[in-house]
Amino acid sequence: MSPALPARSTLFGPSLVVTGLFCQETGASIAVMLFPAVGPAGIVALRLVFSAIILCAVARPSLRGRRPIAWYTAIAFGLVLTGMNLFFYLALDRLSLGTTVTIELLGPLTLSVVAGRRWMNLVWAGLALVGVVLLGGSATHLDPLGVAFTLVAAAFWAGYILLSKATGRHFAGIQGLAVAMVAGSVVTVPIALATTGSRLFGPHVLIAGLGIALLSSVAP
Repeated sequence: MSPALPARSTLFGPSLVVTGLFCQETGASIAVMLFPAVGPAGIVALRLVFSAIILCAVARPSLRGRRPIAWYTAIAFGLVLTGMNLFFYLALDRLSLGTTVTIELLGPLTLSVVAGRRWMNLVWAGLALVGVVLLGGSATHLDPLGVAFTLVAAAFWAGYILLSKATGRHFAGIQGLAVAMVAGSVVTVPIALATTGSRLFGPHVLIAGLGIALLSSVAP
């Protein structure tokens, strides 16, 4: 007979979400300061590489006995994760952090409406949409390309949620996320090196990149 799980407050889950979002946006505010040095591609590469190193050390994913579908899913997860981060930072280079995050929330919001099977889900999603409009309604003179980048990031975010669940069927805990981070790193590092060169290895850049990875990926 398995031991009973400890009771948790109904606020436990929401508190984790709020804490994760706080960490994520704090990391994004640090990333903004790195744009002049390494640009969006460099930031994504630093974030994914450091996150991959940390998560692989913690999760120690088992590589043996995996079916091909497990690897395909994890690699697809990594590519979607890379696209989400890259377009988010491309948008952040043209829009304010508040506006970018507000528009990007339309991705998971739309997914919640589509996937929800109860009318109350639609009500809560509708209230969230009102909040998004109110938060973003004061923004004027938005850069059209920045908005387009944000909408692409929002679509990737919805795909990220779906592939995260699919990857979890093949890998225990955060092992699948660690593998996805490695796949994303393989894609982004050559691009970052081609666009930033040796600037990517500056001491202050590496320290900031580690902070971004911890706040924007590992902690959430």
